[in-house]
Amino acid sequence: MKSFKSIQKNRIIFIKKNSKNDHCVLNGSKKILLSSPHGVNQIRNGKIKVCEPGSLSTALFLQNQTDCFLIGKTKCNNDDANYDEKSEYKTEIERLIKENNIKYVLDFHGLSKKREMDVNLGTDGFNNTKIYPKALNNLIFQLQKEGFIVEIDTPFRGGEKTISGFVQTLNAKVFSLQIEINCAITNDYKNFNKYKKLLEILTNWINSLK
Repeated sequence: MKSFKSIQKNRIIFIKKNSKNDHCVLNGSKKILLSSPHGVNQIRNGKIKVCEPGSLSTALFLQNQTDCFLIGKTKCNNDDANYDEKSEYKTEIERLIKENNIKYVLDFHGLSKKREMDVNLGTDGFNNTKIYPKALNNLIFQLQKEGFIVEIDTPFRGGEKTISGFVQTLNAKVFSLQIEINCAITNDYKNFNKYKKLLEILTNWINSLK
């Protein structure tokens, strides 16, 4: 397992290398796409929304461990790729799904430290995950087994304009899951042991997907 500092540093390097582009794609060998649309600041309805650094750090770590495809936002273009109906980011996701026969889209986000849950899984009433229900159940089981507090569709459903909801409008045969992780886990060194356990669970789960 990499150190806390190196996991955070990878995100900074990734953004700096690609700061002139709206987003960056890393290719992989699996039919799985990891997404992080909020790794940089966003603009929603004219207001700045601060980035969720842990979401991109997590996605980059998992891509390195699992060899999945990855798309990460690397520049704020006065947009919110997860909220706006149309964006370069969503157009790229559509291309990646079609050209690589992607079966799973895992969209990572950060929960406020004030939230009581550790992980919020947005399924839009299980509509977005119905193609592979066992995959979702296995993830929930592994998280709860290790003591993580998990909520489904609370406070975020992953529907409508979100990446997960967008993917379902493209292809209902793709499993799309919004994974919200409490920032106290991803951003605070004192919780690194908990973060390492979470990364281990996610790595093993992703590697089990077929």
